[in-house]
Amino acid sequence: MTVSEETAKGQKLSGGAKFAVDMGPLLVFMVAYFLGQRIAPLAGKIVGRDWTIADGEEMYLAVGLFMPAFLIAFIYSVWKERRVAPMLLVTGVIVGVLGSLTLILHNKTFFYMKPTIVYALFSAVLAAGLFSRQNFLKIVFDGALHLPDDAWRVLTKRYAIFFFALAVANEIAWRWLMRDCDLTGAAACSGEGAWVNLKVFGFTLVSLVFTAFQAPLIARHMPEEEDSATPAPEEKTPEDEKAET
Repeated sequence: MTVSEETAKGQKLSGGAKFAVDMGPLLVFMVAYFLGQRIAPLAGKIVGRDWTIADGEEMYLAVGLFMPAFLIAFIYSVWKERRVAPMLLVTGVIVGVLGSLTLILHNKTFFYMKPTIVYALFSAVLAAGLFSRQNFLKIVFDGALHLPDDAWRVLTKRYAIFFFALAVANEIAWRWLMRDCDLTGAAACSGEGAWVNLKVFGFTLVSLVFTAFQAPLIARHMPEEEDSATPAPEEKTPEDEKAET
């Protein structure tokens, strides 16, 4: 493959770059939400403005900064890999639509429902793939795993159920935590911080644990290394050497 062909094809993100693309926008969201009230006055002094964030407005600031951060991560991923990652694209569209509605209509409900919609959509796509005999999960892993079709089907079923469970969990969580809050106003909501922690840390940790539990299935069906599959040459005995001479 020539240098020009490699450049046109792009390259996979390294571990650090992949982590930055996945977690960078979430880090921006967390900093803006939990530290925005402290950072805003300091930033205001730099530009000679009086910037403050009122109680209850933290979510709007976090969403407003999360969207461009996600866009930067998305553009970098496309530029580096010379392709559009399917899950990143779907998530980006949902983030753009629901984030915009949150800011334009000044209603936090749309962003609270974002994880529900994302997880439910992933679950529905994987389930549809099972019925149509299309292996969408294999496309998502993008050659990282080499498994037989039966193993992919089992893995797809598990992930479809898992994403559906996350969608239900998020819907129950935000509706319970924000049950007494005015979601269209600027009043502070005591349960909002708990939901943010659940969204960023809770669901991420649960996803990592779930993925780790798939390791036995993956290891059981991974093809053996070519070196171990190739039989070692037999050692010649003294009698064999005499026969050859």
